[in-house]
Amino acid sequence: MRIAIPIVWFVSTLCQVASAGKPLDDDGARFTRAQNREFQGLDHAHEGKWRKPFFFLQFADTQYGMFTGDQGLEKEVTLVAQAVRHVNRLKPRFVIVCGDLTNAIPSHPRYGAQVRQFKADFSKVSKEIPLVCVCGNHDIGNRPDPNLIGSYRKHFGDDYFGFWVGGVRCLVLNSSVIKDSTSAPQIVQRQQEWFEKMLVAAKTAQAQHIVVFQHHPWFLKTEDEPEEYFNLPVTRRRVALAAMKQSGVRAIFAGHYHRNSYGQAGTIAMITSGPVGRPLGKDPSGFRVVKVFRDRLEHKYYSLDQVPATIPLTGQQGNGRTKPENNAPDEAHAQGSPQPTFATPGSPPAVVSSRRGAEGGGGDARQSITSVGLLPPKFREP
Repeated sequence: MRIAIPIVWFVSTLCQVASAGKPLDDDGARFTRAQNREFQGLDHAHEGKWRKPFFFLQFADTQYGMFTGDQGLEKEVTLVAQAVRHVNRLKPRFVIVCGDLTNAIPSHPRYGAQVRQFKADFSKVSKEIPLVCVCGNHDIGNRPDPNLIGSYRKHFGDDYFGFWVGGVRCLVLNSSVIKDSTSAPQIVQRQQEWFEKMLVAAKTAQAQHIVVFQHHPWFLKTEDEPEEYFNLPVTRRRVALAAMKQSGVRAIFAGHYHRNSYGQAGTIAMITSGPVGRPLGKDPSGFRVVKVFRDRLEHKYYSLDQVPATIPLTGQQGNGRTKPENNAPDEAHAQGSPQPTFATPGSPPAVVSSRRGAEGGGGDARQSITSVGLLPPKFREP
């Protein structure tokens, strides 16, 4: 008896089998350009001078597998495909993913499949647009150790590093070792020494702006708020913020919270962005557009369904103050969260935000997580 096998099924199955045997780093050097604490191609020699205004896109928490508890990736694949289409259409100067690339940590049996899917989807970003990856707690664990960090480095390059874009110095931190350094005390110490050295060097080099990227926010609303799950320890926070204030850091961009939140530490703006993946509040899946001008930055979070057709780089300059794009607060499900703004170090910060928008739609973080069944038995990140 002859059995007819549909050719589509046969080819699909063959591709899955072939993919399963591929090493995780088969996607090439694009995902490992962060080496020796710098991002290849975005160095001072090529990008150390200010040229003209530009914009970049900040993603966070793609977290492949979160929607289904690591049982499937379909929803994340759909959302990332939508986000990548926006990237290729808008053509930002670069795109950065601020941590939790996958839901599974390196020791989880589904980690390999999630990394492969992440790379397959983000490989579709135009080659002319640099893709920068930041490690989160799901990428190296809530208590990272050298082995977990080593696995991340194999697949995505350095866990902390710097890069230059158009005269702007960008520093990327491994915030998970700041959150819990129990199993990596030497790594967190080396990172702190490197960070302080890079801040001084950036100020000496007269960087147009200094911007920091990480997964965990240092704080959600106020720099002296007590430590909780979604921010970083107060002692380390004080040391880092003091160094950043001294060097004139303009802004810190983070994720981890799965919704939006905004705070201010002197002239430093702390911007926490919602997820490309699964939201835990009223802010929908989306990303942040950040405009970089000679004297200021402007930023706004957009739902994936409400991204504008173009990103105009216009605005009045000359007084060092940042003006909001829109004086009216936006609804989270319309045009995204309101745009906080911040000024050149030394001038009064200008922040425009409604309380609802600043809190990512309101609500208690613990209640939000409990509502999706992720809190017990111990409070931990989704």
